[in-house]
Amino acid sequence: MRRLSDQEITDIRSKADIGDVISQYLPLTRRGRNLWAVCPFHDDHDPSLSISKDKQIYKCFVCGAGGNVFTFVQNIEKISFLEAVVKVAKGVGVNIDDALTPVAALDPRKQVLTQILKESINYFKYQLNASGGLIIKDYLLKRGISDSLIEKFEIGYNPGDDQCSKFLIAKGYPPSNAVAANITRVNGNQFSDVFANRIVFPIHDEHGNPLGFTARAVLADETAKYINTTETELYTKGLIVYNYHRALPEVKKSEFVIVTEGVTDVIAFYRANVRNVVATLGTAATLEQVRKLRQMHWHIVIGYDGDNAGQKAAFRLGDMLIKANCTVEVLNYKVPMDPDDIINTYGEEHLVNIVENRIPWMDFLLDYSLSLYQLDNYNQKKQYVLAMGAQIKNLRDDLDRKHFTERLASISGYKFEDLWSIVSQNVKPEKRFEPVSDEKPKADCSKAECEICAQMMISKEAAIRFRDELGYLSSPIANRCAILIIDTYRTNQEIVLADLLTKANDPILHDFILWLSDWPLFPKQANLESLTQAMTKVRIDVYESKIKKFKQESAQLIDANKKAEIANKIIDAQREITALKRGKKED
Repeated sequence: MRRLSDQEITDIRSKADIGDVISQYLPLTRRGRNLWAVCPFHDDHDPSLSISKDKQIYKCFVCGAGGNVFTFVQNIEKISFLEAVVKVAKGVGVNIDDALTPVAALDPRKQVLTQILKESINYFKYQLNASGGLIIKDYLLKRGISDSLIEKFEIGYNPGDDQCSKFLIAKGYPPSNAVAANITRVNGNQFSDVFANRIVFPIHDEHGNPLGFTARAVLADETAKYINTTETELYTKGLIVYNYHRALPEVKKSEFVIVTEGVTDVIAFYRANVRNVVATLGTAATLEQVRKLRQMHWHIVIGYDGDNAGQKAAFRLGDMLIKANCTVEVLNYKVPMDPDDIINTYGEEHLVNIVENRIPWMDFLLDYSLSLYQLDNYNQKKQYVLAMGAQIKNLRDDLDRKHFTERLASISGYKFEDLWSIVSQNVKPEKRFEPVSDEKPKADCSKAECEICAQMMISKEAAIRFRDELGYLSSPIANRCAILIIDTYRTNQEIVLADLLTKANDPILHDFILWLSDWPLFPKQANLESLTQAMTKVRIDVYESKIKKFKQESAQLIDANKKAEIANKIIDAQREITALKRGKKED
């Protein structure tokens, strides 16, 4: 591990455009000079997150979340600051993995289980290419799974006779660990292979570490065509997004992720050279899988099977994704098939065309929901119209609302005008957030102290004058801000707000600087006269504070001499104030 210098962090920040980075997580719209998005840090439905490409910062005008590109990645990914820097660096082609703090040592037992899985993968791959596996490999090739895909997905074969369990025992692994990894099962005093006589597909986590397997039977008399690793210390199906580690770079290029049901669906898309594809390993998608999908990209295309079960699951997953503020589209297969069947029936180009002609979530919802209602029944048709109207009302774009209202009118037979009166009722106008006009300074910081910090942020000369002529501020947070600015000028000729936020590693200081940058009275240019006036005001405030304190002390005294001493101190302080107000200091 090595320590990153401030300059390295600054260089990475300057290479990473905040708009480009945030667009990988959120859909953005331009309004004036800034970009806007639905804020992911609170329950937001109207874009309230403003992204300034000029300042390279973001800020939510509802919940107050804000910062620079590192802050955003840190908060949305829920990772450390250093991990955020490394992640942003990778996005701009800078590899600083050696700067990551070594994580705590992996549980030794889990290390052993992981190694058992790696050994098993290599064993299965060997068996597929051995003489006994040639018929299985020929089957895969005939199914359109090429040698390169077999290698990429580390597909293997486990023959019978429990050879994998025997192989692991011969390698020195205790049978109990092979059982814990769900490679071996116990039958009395005998050990047998869990995936005997099956084609084996490894399953990895988002970092590429093996967790388990899904396996297809090769014998016709097997009761289960596919089986998966049961829950182990490493494998929990509901926490895994299959192919995450391979798909992520492709998702960044294509700017959307296709989510399918299973392993062979993903491989089918790869056959068509579509590689931004993952799977939820079944149709019962979980909130954790939704979180990981959302982490990959905000634009998600559901590619579940075209049969009834697949479409029902797509309806459920889409609803979860919409609630997670994702933009959702759906692949319209038009036939009750899975991607592999579609390729084998219609060819690879047909699947590519389906991807290119994916439909909006609202189109899918209108069509799928027809199966839930009987439209020749008035009450059910009314329920369908009201349910779909409520969904259309939630659409942010007015053109989208009108388009889908027209579709609903066409489906239901109701007049557009009647439906539009329902859809447009109580629709909130698009919010136009602007910085608040409240001039009251933050965190008990006076306007004069805010003025001083602001002048220092835009002028090195102002910072030097403050350091030499005043050097302190009464407000603790303003004083810390001033010290940070002076320290930054030691190695920089100007203050870059986004970089200053990086240095402000204390959350309170970070938030104060962010607030100050949007202060309605923030000066547009340096003004040393304003700085001088503000410093004078700070000095006057100090003396006035002393006078107030002296008066409080005097009120508690009985001794006349001591009261006279304090009265003289008050007079001296008042003289200092008078001198400052006249613009000169009297001796």
